[in-house]
Amino acid sequence: MNEAAANLSGFPKEYAFLLLGTGLGFFLGWLVSRIGGPARTAPGRTAGGAGIPSDAQPVDVVVNGKMVRLPSDTAAEIRRLIRDGNPGGAVNRLREATGLRPAEAKAVIDSLARIGD
Repeated sequence: MNEAAANLSGFPKEYAFLLLGTGLGFFLGWLVSRIGGPARTAPGRTAGGAGIPSDAQPVDVVVNGKMVRLPSDTAAEIRRLIRDGNPGGAVNRLREATGLRPAEAKAVIDSLARIGD
């Protein structure tokens, strides 16, 4: 066996170990992420599940290039109407609060209903 074959065809042994270690590190990171690993939480939540309720935050709505900020109490009322299965009431409340046209308000409510809480 010649020197080049013994040295991985001219590839330094240290680089081979570095490449092997890097690949193993990426594989272990991927494996841990797939099987769970450390507990991960959703944004705005703590590990115990408590957090800032989404009803307490104002909502910015952009419709046709126009940005409208819903106060937290109005946003909470609209979310409650959607949760209770009253999208028509939510559309009406959004129109009262923002002055949006019916089609625009319905599109916003449909989007909020798909997103959920």
